[in-house]
Amino acid sequence: MSTDPAPRPVAPRMLVKAPAGRALLFEYREGEGLPPHTHAGQAVVVAVLRGRLRLSVDGQEQEVPAGEVLHVETAGLFSSRALEDGTRVLVTLLNLA
Repeated sequence: MSTDPAPRPVAPRMLVKAPAGRALLFEYREGEGLPPHTHAGQAVVVAVLRGRLRLSVDGQEQEVPAGEVLHVETAGLFSSRALEDGTRVLVTLLNLA
């Protein structure tokens, strides 16, 4: 992944916010993404609904196409970058504690 920070997408739409976690819907244009950040104490479920996303978790990158779902639990760093216009991603954060 490029070391240049990806432009941030428009703020995600909050679908659910509860004591146990939250669900966020992101709409990305090509090149938009999120800078390195952590989700310590949370399980993260990333579902790419449309387009393609490059996801980096703990320094390991992978391309995630539409229809793929990933479940990750780590205190390490996450970052993302859309590879296509119109990439839509559902992110569910579940509190582990």
